[in-house]
Amino acid sequence: MRKHHRYTVFLAGAAVTALVVVPAAIGGGHQDLLRSGVAGSTPLPPNGDGVMLFGINPGGKPWVANRHSSIRVKRNGEVRIKVFGLVIPGNTPPNPLPSLVASLVCNGMVVAATDPVPFSPDGNASFRDKFKVPKPCLAPAILLRPNAAAAAPYIGASG
Repeated sequence: MRKHHRYTVFLAGAAVTALVVVPAAIGGGHQDLLRSGVAGSTPLPPNGDGVMLFGINPGGKPWVANRHSSIRVKRNGEVRIKVFGLVIPGNTPPNPLPSLVASLVCNGMVVAATDPVPFSPDGNASFRDKFKVPKPCLAPAILLRPNAAAAAPYIGASG
């Protein structure tokens, strides 16, 4: 009976190890590089307590995002972003911007950006694109911006 118990424990341990190791080994470039929600930006002082990220200023007004917003970037560069309710509270319309761009930050600098996508007055946008991700890509982040110009502020970020 004791041998049978040890054998069962061994098989269970081997199965758990296989479930962890095999997907990582065969997943190749499909593992997540970044998975996050979206945080809205706040202006720099003295009008807010916002911060510059990677040399890029936050927007001039406070932005908030719905907690159901999501960002996913895979190691192979596939990006899927769903933005819900990224708005300026009390503003009419809540979102005055017609389009939104997602910029990928790796190693402390912007390395890629999506084409602009429609950005609804209610602050909703959806991205499905592919980035060329540098290797290595340390401290990956996504900045949501009105356009891809170097001087464009961010209004939302992975967080």
